[in-house]
Amino acid sequence: MIPPRVITVFGATGNQGSGIINTVLAVPAVREKYTLRGVTRDPEGPKRTALSQKGVELVKADLNDLDSLKAAIRGSYGVFGMTDFWSIHSKEVEVQQGKNLFEACKAEGVQHFVYSSLPWVTKTTNGILRHLEHFDSKAMVQEFIEAHKGDMIAHVFELSSKFDPQARRDADDDLAIPPSDSISWPFIDPPQDGGKYVLGLFEGGSAANGVQVNAVSCWTTPKELASALTKDSGREVALEIVDPETFAREFPENIAAELTETLRIVGEFSVYGRNEEQNQAKHDKWLVEGAGKKLSLEQWIYQNRPWTFEATSFLDTLAEQKRQQHQ
Repeated sequence: MIPPRVITVFGATGNQGSGIINTVLAVPAVREKYTLRGVTRDPEGPKRTALSQKGVELVKADLNDLDSLKAAIRGSYGVFGMTDFWSIHSKEVEVQQGKNLFEACKAEGVQHFVYSSLPWVTKTTNGILRHLEHFDSKAMVQEFIEAHKGDMIAHVFELSSKFDPQARRDADDDLAIPPSDSISWPFIDPPQDGGKYVLGLFEGGSAANGVQVNAVSCWTTPKELASALTKDSGREVALEIVDPETFAREFPENIAAELTETLRIVGEFSVYGRNEEQNQAKHDKWLVEGAGKKLSLEQWIYQNRPWTFEATSFLDTLAEQKRQQHQ
């Protein structure tokens, strides 16, 4: 028998990393092939026990410290790598962290690398949107990896808009949305569906080399979202279209442009580009076998009951999370 290969997962206690670990553990045919190592900034944190009990080895590494990255990766067949712009709020630092991660993989002879990226918005919008640094920084690292990977198998895993179980509606029963009620929205639940794509890429081997996968649980529209919430709650949900300029007034000047263009990339460009939902099948062919179907919008709404309508709107909740991360 071939001994299990080590897959090292960065961000093991977060949404993306936990989704990969959950998928490996849930699919017997995959579980017998891999040994899991999780990298976190705090391996002594409260989530350590649960992961350790599942057989996950936890180690600590610093994305700014190349030697610590090499030590964490050593002996790995595959690595899932990610960076967190909102913990540093610096495009330059995030780019360097991503390069450090890749260089550590190269130095340690990692055969298979999956990197969590986002579209290069300045390019894809022809310069219309120029302030989405948390998108562009990851895309710059993606370009660097592709140019320098040599014989390493490397692919890109792109997360769409995340489902947020705290995204409730405000007291007026209005759902604040980007400036379009019919634009296609790609949504992903990373803990439940993200790992299905990542493990599919690992399982795909060299056939998936260079592939860029858009990870999407389901495509919907603001109208469909409001309708689904209305049906589930029994209360009419109205749509409140928010223009970017009004949205920007709510935030400090140093993050207003970033958050405003986050609204615009959804409302004007559908994150991955208009009509990209028609191409989802080519991405979904990389879903790992045996992990079950992706989450539907209705299932996510049902799982996150009750919808009390006591919190802020969908977009307000998103923006508040980013604001708190920056503080």
